[in-house]
Amino acid sequence: MTAAVVFLAPIVAGFIQAVTGFGSGIFMMVFFPALFPILGASALSSSISMVATCSQAWRYRKLSDWKLILIPSAIYILVSSVSILLAPYLPTIVLKRIFGAVMVLLSIYFLTISGKLKIKANLTSVTVCAIISGIMGGLFGIGGPPMVIYFLAAIDNKERYLGTIQTFFFITGSYTFFFRVINGIYTVDLIPYTVL
Repeated sequence: MTAAVVFLAPIVAGFIQAVTGFGSGIFMMVFFPALFPILGASALSSSISMVATCSQAWRYRKLSDWKLILIPSAIYILVSSVSILLAPYLPTIVLKRIFGAVMVLLSIYFLTISGKLKIKANLTSVTVCAIISGIMGGLFGIGGPPMVIYFLAAIDNKERYLGTIQTFFFITGSYTFFFRVINGIYTVDLIPYTVL
């Protein structure tokens, strides 16, 4: 059963990622916490998402706007590092409750204000979006939505948006994956599931 879910969920997640530019981590994290400890689930989701974002970043590489990637990547990396370091010290029940609250808030967002929320692309908005994204990404591997809001405000061309956001996700996702490996959160027993 676990192998079937780990095989099928990323296939659907990859389709979602290819169409919308984000969402693979959110979709996988609907299922993975039921099969793995919450930190292991986020590590597994991140390792799988890294492959999807790599292929998309490569596909749109000529359209990536590096000027828009540098600042949010730096902020995200700093904030997600702190989140990853603190996560093992939080009681599991607290992490699960925070995760549940985040998923409920994301559901409300997608059902009500997604597409209606408009922000101005400036230093303040990128900082706030990158901080929220870094916390969500570091704890649960689902940091996409805040950065989607920012990049949609900053970029008016769909291909340029996809190239930029996929490159951002590949950079930050690769970093958080290797940071989880170094800190013992992504463990050897997760490798077969990542390969699957």
